[in-house]
Amino acid sequence: MSTSILACFKPNSTDARVSKLKKGIKKSESKCPKKDNHKSVYRKRLLHFNGDVTDNFVIDERIVTCIQTIGKLTGMITVNSFPGTCFLQKIRRLKSEAGESTGRAVFTFTTVYHVFGVRDDEVYKLVSEWKELKVKVVLFYETVDDFYNGKRCPRLKDFRLLETDKEEEIQNDWCAIECEVDCGRVCEIDGDEKNMVDTLEAYLEDYKTQQKEIYDLIKNNTISTDNLVVIVGHPHGGPKHVSVGRHYPILKDEPKKVRSSQLWCRYYYDAPTCEGNSGSPVFIPGQPIAGFGFWFGHQHNHKSKVSWDPSDVQDAAKYEIARTVNPDIKFLGMSSIGVEQC
Repeated sequence: MSTSILACFKPNSTDARVSKLKKGIKKSESKCPKKDNHKSVYRKRLLHFNGDVTDNFVIDERIVTCIQTIGKLTGMITVNSFPGTCFLQKIRRLKSEAGESTGRAVFTFTTVYHVFGVRDDEVYKLVSEWKELKVKVVLFYETVDDFYNGKRCPRLKDFRLLETDKEEEIQNDWCAIECEVDCGRVCEIDGDEKNMVDTLEAYLEDYKTQQKEIYDLIKNNTISTDNLVVIVGHPHGGPKHVSVGRHYPILKDEPKKVRSSQLWCRYYYDAPTCEGNSGSPVFIPGQPIAGFGFWFGHQHNHKSKVSWDPSDVQDAAKYEIARTVNPDIKFLGMSSIGVEQC
């Protein structure tokens, strides 16, 4: 794991803390092996994203609206100050045995195991060392200047690691974490104070509605996506960015089918990603996600790039296959296992 971008320090003013954070992000970018991604037209700040990628690459406005909603549900996860990305998949309000509200809610986020510094075959190690990791999630992180404003960028802590489906010989890496939140907690959005739980519940409902609308439009051939893939995350611990590209159906892994209608699968794509994107939600418009919001169904999260090492025969073969579709491809990313309807 690289040098901490968000290392603990206590300067005398917020301006000094922001200045140090900006320097940390630049330092991380300077060491990045994929510097071309930083200026790629296929990666833009979420605040500036309108779907006009290039003259020949324009994303339908309904998909853009859904991407903006996904961004609102995307958080930056820090593990002992090292950054990654996570996605708010579910909110559950807690009730007493009598069925009355307790004033608390549980937030469930999806991400990938290696954000926590372990491989997916080292979960036993993660469980035993969990309390030492100091896991936190920062929400609504759109600008560096707002990072230390607790109302604009609320922080969540005291997370629990959830057990997830694990299968031998299937490289999964996907996992989920959860924490409890006070239902009366207030945050600031666009200059207005709002109830955080109510607001995020509304965003989740918007996302489900928009995703279904897009699925129906694509299924009915009303709009075309040309294998579009969208990744929203926090590269190098910076503000939210949107990366767009194409996924390669010819490379799609389908390691397992369960319950006769659910498919475990993994996607490969050329959307530009960097350190900090691990755990980012991977949005494939028209994808039939199975059981969204339940333990058995979830979207994909970004896992990592496919190795460039030519001695790795399997990964080298993936690049060769991808080049039959896109001869100019420089890198290939892959998702965690996700669950689709089939």
